[in-house]
Amino acid sequence: MENKLSTFMFQRMGVPRFEKYLNLSSFRQKLIGGNIANVSTPGFKSQDINFKQEYERATGGDGRLSGTMTHPTHIPLGSHESRPPDVAQAKPAEGEMNSVDIDAQVSNLAQNELRYTITAKLLQLKFSGMKKAITSK
Repeated sequence: MENKLSTFMFQRMGVPRFEKYLNLSSFRQKLIGGNIANVSTPGFKSQDINFKQEYERATGGDGRLSGTMTHPTHIPLGSHESRPPDVAQAKPAEGEMNSVDIDAQVSNLAQNELRYTITAKLLQLKFSGMKKAITSK
């Protein structure tokens, strides 16, 4: 009973969606950090993900059918959360050392950090509200 109640409460609060958003933001932060670290690496191809598309895929908001994995060796079918995000690599422009645009990467880094921080704060407020409802304080 306790497990069903807690599962219902967390599902109702949207915790799994917050978790997926934070995980995807963290993944993107690592990609952007890697791009910035390789700004002087000849031939390096900057990497990024389509955040909105990947979030919709992870939360099942894309309307595509996905299979259920009942065994760890099964191959994910369709839109599945265990499949890693599709990472796109930018090709270097003609005459450029690599495809890293440092200004764009720093801007992406700041935007992604802001999104992560706001989402974490919203999740914290949800838990505070639940604590307040439970303890009546």
